[in-house]
Amino acid sequence: MGFLRRISLITLIILVAVSIFQDLAHSGSGISLSNKTDSELPPFEAVPVKVKPGDTVLSITEEIQTASGYTVAVDIILEAFESLNPNTSPIEIQVHEIYYFPLFQEK
Repeated sequence: MGFLRRISLITLIILVAVSIFQDLAHSGSGISLSNKTDSELPPFEAVPVKVKPGDTVLSITEEIQTASGYTVAVDIILEAFESLNPNTSPIEIQVHEIYYFPLFQEK
């Protein structure tokens, strides 16, 4: 009976270790904190923001962008948002979820 417990414990430890390794290895693959896409986007930083009721990608980006005073075209904002959140459409953001929004900087 002791042998089966040891084998079970060792198997469980190996499975947990493999699971943690896979999570860490793939955790950063979905989020790009820079604009390394094929298109020419102006330089920007990624800012995590929790969406409130009534917020849109454009309204949130405008809100965080007003401090710098740098204006950007709508299509560039949407392209940058999609590059930061590849599994999310800009028109399908969910309330109370956290997404990365671009904070554009002057060149």
